[in-house]
Amino acid sequence: MIASTLPSEILIEIFSYLHPKDLYSLLSVCKRYRTLLWSKTSTTTQHVWRSSRIRYILHPTFEPPENMCEQQYNYLLVVVNNVYRKDALEKWKLFEELLTCLQPILTPPTNQKIFLVSDVMTKLNEYFNIDEQKRLDWIQETKLKVINMTRVHKKYKTQFDLIRYSVKERIQRLIDRFKFYQVTSTQV
Repeated sequence: MIASTLPSEILIEIFSYLHPKDLYSLLSVCKRYRTLLWSKTSTTTQHVWRSSRIRYILHPTFEPPENMCEQQYNYLLVVVNNVYRKDALEKWKLFEELLTCLQPILTPPTNQKIFLVSDVMTKLNEYFNIDEQKRLDWIQETKLKVINMTRVHKKYKTQFDLIRYSVKERIQRLIDRFKFYQVTSTQV
């Protein structure tokens, strides 16, 4: 892979031209990219994220609040532009079948699904630009794609967790997760 042989200086230059969402995607590509893009103390890394924010976030932004790095600030400005399932149904007047065509970004223990606004808008545009007779087929195809993406994501997440953590850490994470679900299930 040519990207693994490129000098860090060239990668940093390339990264500074990418959208913040793309930078977040690169964080999960490999350890090298994560090291280059996630240092909260590196001025070079902070410059990459700042350049990206200034270049691609069209509404005016201020500098990040004190004790917040550029990565966290970009996350709040770009990625957390989301809609809850309940709001999508009530305020956006989406119907349940269309929601099954969306990939949730987070499903907390309360089973409240969250979707990116950009994904909702994209799916709405796709749906209304399709001939009415083909809409049901489109919904079925898109629903299957989402199911497959979710299945693949779970598979890779499991594999990633297996290599990322030692056996002791995995056991501790399972215990912590169990405790979290116990606490949250009693609060509902």
